[in-house]
Amino acid sequence: MTIKEFYSSSAWQKQRKYKMMVENYKCKRCGGVAIDVHHKTTLTEANVHDYEVSMRLDNLECLCRKCHNQETHKTKDDYMFNEKGDLIEK
Repeated sequence: MTIKEFYSSSAWQKQRKYKMMVENYKCKRCGGVAIDVHHKTTLTEANVHDYEVSMRLDNLECLCRKCHNQETHKTKDDYMFNEKGDLIEK
């Protein structure tokens, strides 16, 4: 199953709706109206079949569009180098 197929699946649609209902459609970060259900551990082709990553409620968080975009569309301003020269998030 591809990620695109996963997001189109009835199992995901049901889990997404359930998570939104449990969280009262409230953004976990800013308290606004949630629109998206975000995977805390990024969903990849390698882990899309892993229930703990793809469907477990603890790995999902309801976010408004602004917070979701901030999380998934990081910019160069969101990163810096540590003392070892490694790229890290601010």
